[in-house]
Amino acid sequence: MGPESDKPSFSWVSKDIFDTLKDEYNVIYFRAFKEIPKSFDGLVFIIKEMPPLSFFVNNWKSRKIYIPVDFFKSEKHINDASLLLKLFDRIAVHNDLLKRFIDSENVSNVDHYVKYLVERKEPQNRYMWLGVVDYIPDLLRNLSKYPVLSQIPHVFLTDLDHLKKSFHSVVAEGEVGHNVYDVDVTEDKVFIGNYCFEQWSESSQRAAFERSAFAVDFKSDRFYHSTKPPTKVQVYLANDVPVFVNDEHYAVEYIRQFGFDCYTMSDFVFPLTNEMLTSQSTKARQMWSLESIAQQYVNLANQTLSQTRKSYFGYGSIVFSLMVKKLVKLIQSSWNKSQ
Repeated sequence: MGPESDKPSFSWVSKDIFDTLKDEYNVIYFRAFKEIPKSFDGLVFIIKEMPPLSFFVNNWKSRKIYIPVDFFKSEKHINDASLLLKLFDRIAVHNDLLKRFIDSENVSNVDHYVKYLVERKEPQNRYMWLGVVDYIPDLLRNLSKYPVLSQIPHVFLTDLDHLKKSFHSVVAEGEVGHNVYDVDVTEDKVFIGNYCFEQWSESSQRAAFERSAFAVDFKSDRFYHSTKPPTKVQVYLANDVPVFVNDEHYAVEYIRQFGFDCYTMSDFVFPLTNEMLTSQSTKARQMWSLESIAQQYVNLANQTLSQTRKSYFGYGSIVFSLMVKKLVKLIQSSWNKSQ
């Protein structure tokens, strides 16, 4: 399984899961595709990174499951990789919307497991948001639409160093109409208007989960945002933190199909109603536990091993088409440079 990386997302999506399977299955990690022997005829789980064409040429004997996570940035990005995608025996996505763009009959769903679990304490009069800097413009735009949120204390957690380097573009993208934000940067905080952003850490997130009255999470309908997995909403539910999202958020459709309450801002009232405070954590923790998600991966393996193996001719014809396509691009590039 691999390519192994030091990124936290890798351990959450895969390593934590495969470590639980080591006692029952022979699990081997790789950091580079060239580490996989050409003679290997087992099952290869490929996480996020798209393998080079040479991997498919050299490792045609193995069965391959691809889990792109949030690799694809646009529909065009998927179309450009369409031939490579046909070489995988199975593709597992964390967001059902991606199935609409992938031309393969062997596409399955897989979930994140719920990490960072806490025991709730008496909520304080505040709400929380956490996310990478890329989502701050959407946060600002939605905050301007719902001014009631500006009257409630908050804790916003992000990658502060990244925000300090990019706040000009973040604010410019997040400003709506006559909303113009002043920015103040201190050593441990960034203020955008009246909103304070602090550094994310496991401890700061834990404290926010324990004490926040509710959370908000906003995603736009742009491809990269709408095809992200609804991970944070799942974690909020598992920690009994009521969460409010915008109407186009993918989590609304996904979470509600399992019988969970996923509120949109049109439902928002504060203080929250007793119904909104109803615990959903037991069900969420069971459904998306590490053990449950590990079983999803086992099911993926069994499905893949039971399906008809790609014929050598069919596999080879796709590889040949890709090699021709790559050769044409090289010739075109050389021609353009010579002109």
